[in-house]
Amino acid sequence: MKTRAKGNLIDVNMCNGQRECALLKGATNIIESFIRSCSHKLKSPLTSIGGLVMVAQHSKDLSEVKEYLGLIHQSAMNMIEMIHIMEEYMDNQKRELDSKEIKADQLVKRILEEEAAELQQHHIQVSTKIVQPCKWINDEHVTYVILKSLLENSIQYRNRNIDPKINIKIGVGVQHVTLEVSDNGMGIAEQEQPKIFEPFHKGSELSTGHGLGLFLVKGFLDKLKATISVSSKENIGTTFSISIPNRLAA
Repeated sequence: MKTRAKGNLIDVNMCNGQRECALLKGATNIIESFIRSCSHKLKSPLTSIGGLVMVAQHSKDLSEVKEYLGLIHQSAMNMIEMIHIMEEYMDNQKRELDSKEIKADQLVKRILEEEAAELQQHHIQVSTKIVQPCKWINDEHVTYVILKSLLENSIQYRNRNIDPKINIKIGVGVQHVTLEVSDNGMGIAEQEQPKIFEPFHKGSELSTGHGLGLFLVKGFLDKLKATISVSSKENIGTTFSISIPNRLAA
């Protein structure tokens, strides 16, 4: 098949091949960067474990040994959780998307119930607004991971000096589904905003997470051919706005 542009014949197959090569190169660069980041992040807890084991071996105080063993256990659990997140990311990138009907209110209810203990512990007020006049067809698990990760991000970066609030809005349309998660939390510094979707990036020293949540979100959104934008100001709050194609229209 041929097409014409600026008086010259162009092989469409060649154009498609070049586009695929560019996409493959970009994906390869992302994977290489991800592997380097993983290597660095896994070395740190392993080094800590090695050091703690050596100290514990030379300690004659049983209470100290128990303390060191507790720290070793925590480092090991952090590594296991990190590996689990990475495995989930890779598994979901490989598997085919499901096309099932999603009930927005049930999806939000499930996530809020799972996060109820955290929300209650930190006295976080959550408000929801859901408008679903038509069916929403997409991969429910991937959508669940995206929404839950954004909620956990708002919980993690809440402002400790004020009453924390989180707003969740979902609007289901025939062509697209809009999803918005906003909070009155710590906000993201302007210079940090371009980096927030990078693996292992933490926007604050107060973060106790692995810095993989938003990286996970971006990967899943790309899989859904969805878009995301962020609006944030320090000490005022953050809003993540997402547009996901509704596969009802496919």
